[in-house]
Parts: sequence; C-alpha cells; structure tokens
Amino acid sequence: MNSLTKLWVTLSTFLVPTSEEKDKGAGIVEYAAILILVAAIAVGIWALGIPDQIRQAIGSSVDQILQGPAE
Repeated sequence: MNSLTKLWVTLSTFLVPTSEEKDKGAGIVEYAAILILVAAIAVGIWALGIPDQIRQAIGSSVDQILQGPAE
C-alpha cells in the first residue's frame, strides 16, 4: 500500500459521517424555513380574500337549508 492510499484511508475515516451524525433530525434553520413558508401561504390566502369567499358560501348554503325547498 503506497503512502497516498494510506493518507486517503486515514482522511476518509474522519470525513465520512457516522450514522449518528447523519440521523440527528432537523435543525432550527429547517423549522424556520417551514414557518416562513406557512406564513407566506397564509398571507397569500388572506390577501386573495379567500376567507371572505368561504364565509359567504357557507352563509349562503346555510340560508338555503333554513329556507327549505323552493316551491
């Protein structure tokens, strides 16, 4: 085994992450990114007026149910 191969083997044992290092879960950056994404979606839905449309549709449906069948 030449010296370059020995050096490569030595360095690769330090550079390859162990299974414990690979499986440590999400960090604060990932959680912050998800929180920002959810907030952006909520703001977009609110800006488009979708909650008002849903409220009007539900109110209209409830009114139709309470009025009974059309004669």
